[in-house]
Amino acid sequence: MKKIIYTRADGGVSIVSPAMANQLATETEAEFMARIQARVVPVDAINPQIVDESAIPVDRTFRNALKQTGSALIHDMPTCRQIQEKRIEDARKHKMQEFLLRAELGENVVTEKAAIQAINARTLCATAQTPEELKTIMPTILK
Repeated sequence: MKKIIYTRADGGVSIVSPAMANQLATETEAEFMARIQARVVPVDAINPQIVDESAIPVDRTFRNALKQTGSALIHDMPTCRQIQEKRIEDARKHKMQEFLLRAELGENVVTEKAAIQAINARTLCATAQTPEELKTIMPTILK
């Protein structure tokens, strides 16, 4: 199946998956894709391309970090790192709230709280070279 990819003016990538049920009986696949592209791709789109579905990463974990290079999509690692850092920070905040509630109930959470406070998301993510590596970076205490 074919898809349409393009870079938006804000630098993000959009992926359009046309509903093949809308293909007219008299159209070839190429004509159908050209018609859809003309209808849905904005005028300020950068480098619109019709690509095979296999050119698009299946894993959506870092979908917001995709960058278009010609008719291929690649992950922008600095953006992937920022996304994972935010996930770690969000998990930290959630855990800290949990600890505050437990402390109000009289539990001693000082050691656990210190372990959470010592986590540095930027340092953890800095050395990852691939999106797959980044996905594995989540301190056990935050899971």
